[in-house]
Amino acid sequence: LMSEVMEFLEEDDRRNAEKLYARLRRLIRNIPQFEILKIEEALAEGLPLEGFSNHVLEVFKEAVEFLRSVLRKPEVLKRIEEDPFVSLKKEEGKWYIEIPDVRTYIQATGRTSRLFAGGITKGLSVLIVDNEKVFNGLKRQMRWRFAEFDIKPFNELNLEEILKKIDADREKVRLIMEGKIAEKTKDLVKSALMIVESPNKARTIASFFGQPSKRRIGDLVAYEVSIGELMLTILASGGHMFDLVTNEGYHGVLIKENDRKPYFIPVYDTLKRCRDCGHQFVDWEKKGVCPRCGSRDVRDALENVIAMREIAQEVDEILIGTDPDVEGEKIAWDIRNVLSPYTPTIKRIEFHEVTRPAILKALKEAKDVNEARVNAQLVRRIEDRWIGFELSQKLWEVFENTYLSAGRVQTPVLGWVIERYREFVESETDFMRLTLENDLEVTLEGVKEEVQEVVVDEVQLEEKELNPLPPYTTDTMLQDASRFLRFSTDYTMRLAQDLFELGLVTYIRTDSTHVSNVGIEVAKEYITEEIGEDYFAPRKWGEEGAHECIRPTRPIDTGRLMQLLRDGIITLARALTRDHFRLYDMIFKRFMISQMKAAKILHERAVIDAKITKAEVEGYVEILFDGWTKLRAPPLKKLPKLEKGQRIRVKEVKKWRAPKVPLFTQGDIIALMKERKIGRPSTYAKIVKTLLDRHYVIETKGRKKLVPTELGTKVYHYLITKYKELVSEERTRQLEELMDLVEENKADYQEVLNDMYREIRKYIA
Repeated sequence: LMSEVMEFLEEDDRRNAEKLYARLRRLIRNIPQFEILKIEEALAEGLPLEGFSNHVLEVFKEAVEFLRSVLRKPEVLKRIEEDPFVSLKKEEGKWYIEIPDVRTYIQATGRTSRLFAGGITKGLSVLIVDNEKVFNGLKRQMRWRFAEFDIKPFNELNLEEILKKIDADREKVRLIMEGKIAEKTKDLVKSALMIVESPNKARTIASFFGQPSKRRIGDLVAYEVSIGELMLTILASGGHMFDLVTNEGYHGVLIKENDRKPYFIPVYDTLKRCRDCGHQFVDWEKKGVCPRCGSRDVRDALENVIAMREIAQEVDEILIGTDPDVEGEKIAWDIRNVLSPYTPTIKRIEFHEVTRPAILKALKEAKDVNEARVNAQLVRRIEDRWIGFELSQKLWEVFENTYLSAGRVQTPVLGWVIERYREFVESETDFMRLTLENDLEVTLEGVKEEVQEVVVDEVQLEEKELNPLPPYTTDTMLQDASRFLRFSTDYTMRLAQDLFELGLVTYIRTDSTHVSNVGIEVAKEYITEEIGEDYFAPRKWGEEGAHECIRPTRPIDTGRLMQLLRDGIITLARALTRDHFRLYDMIFKRFMISQMKAAKILHERAVIDAKITKAEVEGYVEILFDGWTKLRAPPLKKLPKLEKGQRIRVKEVKKWRAPKVPLFTQGDIIALMKERKIGRPSTYAKIVKTLLDRHYVIETKGRKKLVPTELGTKVYHYLITKYKELVSEERTRQLEELMDLVEENKADYQEVLNDMYREIRKYIA
């Protein structure tokens, strides 16, 4: 009851309720059920208890008194009465709050089906609704727990067909119990191994299908669940297990002649990571020893391969569920290659959100590994290795520093930061901000003289529609996280990856704003229930492609998500931090806004004459229809209504001198990479991180602006002077387009590699 009532309380009462609720949860978490029953009886009869149980009883009494006090408040009762999901009734002078008993409903409906050798029997649950509010509350709470939950009106059911299926399943069960089942029916349940990258993703998927059993194979943990006709073992590979070697061929690539044409064969070995210093490498300098710190505590990805091979021999098929992009495809290809001798059937499954319906759909649509995607990743990795190794070695020689690195994308991006810093330094200007009597603020540029009064020279008033922005893509998410949350691009991607793996948002490496039908239903449910049906305006935002926009997977806002986690209704594979919630809130609101009606405003544009110079102000006077601004403030200033010829005195003046051109933030760099078509959603954050890690660029503490270092400037000028043909923005863009063509199977990856090889050999002797 405390949890249900909390959202109807004022801020102070809500905070007290949350504290009490948290105390109760902590206290009863480890108390046996029989002790809780004793406490309930003592509470009802007003009797004391002994020891710790009496302490818990006192907290229960405090909670009861708190609820009695807040439920006497008319405004609280009014809010409950108006709520569509909680029922408030008065009978014989007493108030009764009716809420759905979800756990009992789950237990009762669960008994209509049974697990048997052929899967799960068909069941039918019929609800007779005598209180529509409680029924609505049940539907909502069930959807919080099970996203695909649905209740159909009884008159829409084909009852005869359903009863036939129920009888058929019961007959199968009877035959099994009597030992008369046919052999082919016994084989209906197959076993499969699902391999994903991260333990978080593995735990999240396993949680969709009941309480999984766990077993350890080497350092890996496998989760075993039943999904009816499939016994599923879910395992995390740990991401990339292989990378190019450094001690064979041309930087890890063998070059063979094939019909007088060079043929490129990349040589891969397992990745190794030192547990002491974190260094990751491929080639042993000395077997079993970290080449950086000399530690023997080194983990070889070969151990993961051995563990996966052990399980692969136990199952009928392997399903590889790595991320739906070129990196995920390469990991899937590697896994298929190392496991193919152990299991005859290996398939690729692809899902763009980690939810139960998406996983079940992916299992039905299993396919082969996309070789074109793999080829694109091979080209990108080999190009990165060739250019990186060659140019980095030149830098090591010139600057006598083996920590330096170079690459095609990072070099033009470094150039942008250097050029913007030059413009910043050269654009220093005088500014003056006037605060007028009506609180309007006007900023004048290049002015030093005092201003006592201004005149409104020109005014334009018109009604305008403010359309919402589309939902997030990777680049726009990174820009806003940098601008509003002050997160680095690398940190944002790590948080977003967690949200994806925990099933809270869709895949986070995408350049599409498209919204699927599922996404539109998520928005419809939230907007109609929480904001109002009149605000819902579904939009597809572009054609369907390989990916969808970044959006929440369920109609649960940040406040509700916190509540559901607190109540244990939703459990996640890992705890969320405050920053996880901040990023989720940003993604959630942007998506919901994209599915809401346009706002209508009274727009004002005015020219202010300050005698010495003129300045233009723009904003809104009034919101005529709030539309999407019900969730987020409009991106315009609120202005007082002005009249032409109006004289307004200045009440405050602030002067300062500052550059007119602002420095770039990490978000600005991402926007430029998108605009100029270099880099991809999967590489945006990595490029910025590399520039910071190499100390080519530093970030100011307060406003998080990017400033080139002396080292960065020298490295850039050396590269652009000596190897401009390799690292120019235009050539980088051309190569990105070629890699896209390889991914689309419109270009031969061997020919692309040959062109790159000849180019590198031409410019680097």
